[in-house]
Amino acid sequence: MTLGHTRFQANSNDLHQDPLVVGLHIQGRFDAEGLPPTLSRIDKARERGCSRFLIDLEHVSFIGSAGIGIFLSLVEEMRNEGGGVVFSHVPPSILRIFEVLNVLEFLEIVDDRERALKLLLAPEQQPSP
Repeated sequence: MTLGHTRFQANSNDLHQDPLVVGLHIQGRFDAEGLPPTLSRIDKARERGCSRFLIDLEHVSFIGSAGIGIFLSLVEEMRNEGGGVVFSHVPPSILRIFEVLNVLEFLEIVDDRERALKLLLAPEQQPSP
């Protein structure tokens, strides 16, 4: 099965034992079709007081401009509120899209979940830009 044909999915779960940290796992093509379910999960987490997100992109085959816009907005909002957003397991093809669009400087990207949690749970609770 090729990732390019994977149907979009977004799942969220609480991470660690900190109720303010939520993991968001996105799969497939993250384009306009994926916005409603992703926004719904983000909104539900925010309603519970979540201010820190670990976004796992390991199984994302494509990301469109709308998806990037959602991520950039979330990063800015969380930083303004003293929280943070860290992306993990970002495939090379998605890193290339971030690079071409010149948004890498705004995103905190790490290789694994443990490093992401460390950044999100740091005393300053705000990943560096």
